[in-house]
Amino acid sequence: MVTPVNSALVDQSWLEPTWVPSSNDQARTGEFPFDDLIDLGDSYIAPDPVLPPPHATRPVSATSAGTQTPVQIIEEHGMSQNQVALLRSRLTAAAWVLLSAMSLLFVWQVVSFEPSPPWLRSSLLVLMLGAVVLLTGRRVLSETQLRLIELAMFGVVGVQVTTTQVGWLTRAAAAQDAVALMWTFGVGTLAFAVVMLSYGMFMPNSWRRTAAMLVVPAMMPVVTVGMLRWSRPFIAEIIPPLLLWETAAIQCVVLAIAVYGTHIIATLRQEVRQAKRFGQYRLKGRIGQGGMGQVYLAEHRLLKRPCAIKLIRPNQVSDPQSLIRFEREVQTTARLSHWNTIEIYDYGRTEDGTFYYVMEYLPGLNLADLVRRFGPMCPARVIHFLKQTCAALEEAHMAGLIHRDLKPANIFASQRGGMYDVTKLLDFGLVVNDARSDLLLSNDVRRIGPFAGSPLYMAPEQGSSDSPLDARSDLYSLGATGYFLLTGRPPFEGTSPLRLMIAHAREPVTPPSHWNHAIPEDLERIILKCLEKSPSQRFGSAKQLREALNRCQDASGWTFESAHRWWHEQVNRDPLADEHPLPRDHDHSFAL
Repeated sequence: MVTPVNSALVDQSWLEPTWVPSSNDQARTGEFPFDDLIDLGDSYIAPDPVLPPPHATRPVSATSAGTQTPVQIIEEHGMSQNQVALLRSRLTAAAWVLLSAMSLLFVWQVVSFEPSPPWLRSSLLVLMLGAVVLLTGRRVLSETQLRLIELAMFGVVGVQVTTTQVGWLTRAAAAQDAVALMWTFGVGTLAFAVVMLSYGMFMPNSWRRTAAMLVVPAMMPVVTVGMLRWSRPFIAEIIPPLLLWETAAIQCVVLAIAVYGTHIIATLRQEVRQAKRFGQYRLKGRIGQGGMGQVYLAEHRLLKRPCAIKLIRPNQVSDPQSLIRFEREVQTTARLSHWNTIEIYDYGRTEDGTFYYVMEYLPGLNLADLVRRFGPMCPARVIHFLKQTCAALEEAHMAGLIHRDLKPANIFASQRGGMYDVTKLLDFGLVVNDARSDLLLSNDVRRIGPFAGSPLYMAPEQGSSDSPLDARSDLYSLGATGYFLLTGRPPFEGTSPLRLMIAHAREPVTPPSHWNHAIPEDLERIILKCLEKSPSQRFGSAKQLREALNRCQDASGWTFESAHRWWHEQVNRDPLADEHPLPRDHDHSFAL
């Protein structure tokens, strides 16, 4: 199971507005499949799935792209772990409230010389204290144990109210005090009514169990007074049978309200549980929301594998064609099998038309956050990330996919299969129609006219509707990403998307060695060649770029072993490690 951890590593960079075409047949529209998934709040811990070695390929998802069947809800028997946790939390809260009330009542009974036996009052208080100790302890309690504690707690309350009522009724009868007698009868009846309503509203139960639990408390004040009428003539004189019947009727109404309230709440809980099940996947909680849907942390019911599910409902899409294009892009991306490309496990539609797809859940940091947190990288490590990204792009370009939004935030340094700094490439050209026009922030993806991309990293031809895009456009963005990794800044900076586009198209690039003198000449030449204005002056393919990187002097200077040492050093050195824990072999902070 997945359990929450405090202040875990959170990747906020994907909560970015998307800059996409408003209407242009030349531009593909849809949505980035992993956009805005990172608003995690608390992150989660889960065991890593078994993964292949880092340079292997993974099999294509078993889900058929052509045959999607409606999702079926899988029913369960008994209480789930979440329901048991809810029951325990409700019992704990009730135990504290009841213990406090009984403690005050104990003091009042001592001061007022209440006629009930002192040993009984003390025993009931000790029993309630024991329930608090059990519920607040670290011991794992089963559903049966919790139900026994529940029965004991409310049994103690029933005995407490009954004995108190009997004691004061007896005292009032002995003193021939009719006012005190009626007051005691009314307060006792009211106390049982409050207990019944509170139990029905707050304890997770079926209506049948609530009815069984509350039948005795409902009739207890009537039965108690009815029995006292036989031995106390004054009570029989003051409380006639008609009043008992009226009280019984009122208690039955209270019982019905409590049972019906339990039924309504249980039905709503069941509907929520059913709404959170998509085929073999169970939703754990929402971790993000975008313009077309919500993203949830999920778990495969059989494999117990953590994953992320994005749900896109038809009523959230203004253009039905965009949903069709979006589904087509997901199908295309699902065919990519390279180790360095994020994996899409599954996709489909529910019976109500909701489109969903499932992707892997990654531990680590994206490169933008990595640089912001630890500063520019050494050349060898930059080469390490760029080579892996090139390997992922090779397969994508061969499949006819142009990423169009390569940037540090879309390249993830993850921990997979016991290895660190394993690159994962995200967001393959899945664009959403978004008319937002907020001010540009760092790494934002924006919409201006028919152009799509991230202005800080987009190729010059992406700013021209007349220029076709090809693989070399991605290489420009990858070069701009490498520039950022080496220097801590993009090639051009600014707050105006149009000015940034003009700068990419016309202004010369300041060599990265101007900002970082430790950059070797061979790597700088490669970065600057990627950033050539004309596509013909760049590398012809991702394979050519990867081969050029392999010829660099520092090409072998950073290995997976180097990454392993670096990450473990940061766990001990980083002053933010307690606030934002880094990936460890035994403690993974999952971020999308």
